[in-house]
Amino acid sequence: MTLIALLLFTWLTLMLRSGLAEYQYYQSVKTLEPEVWEQLGSPKWLKIPMVFISPKNEILLNGIANESVQQLAQRHRRAGRQFLVFIVLALMLAIGYLNLA
Repeated sequence: MTLIALLLFTWLTLMLRSGLAEYQYYQSVKTLEPEVWEQLGSPKWLKIPMVFISPKNEILLNGIANESVQQLAQRHRRAGRQFLVFIVLALMLAIGYLNLA
C-alpha cells in the first residue's frame, strides 16, 4: 500500500511539474517574444499545444534568441522527459509484478 501511495504521489508531482513548466514556457513566448507569438497565429486555449509541436513552428521556436525563453523551453522538455520516463518505469514495474503474481 505504501508503494502505491508513493507511486501516486510521484506521478502527481511530476505531472504538475510538467504542466507548470509547459504553461510557463507558453507564457514566456507570449510575453517576451510577441512577434513570434503573432507568427504562430496567436493561438488560444486548447490550440496552443498543437501549435508548439508543429514541425513548421518548431523551426520558428528554435530561432528564439531570448535566454529566458530558451531556459524555459529546456526546462519544459526536461520535465516532460522525466514524466515520460517515470510512466514507462511504472508500467514496467506493474508488468513485472503481474507476471510474477
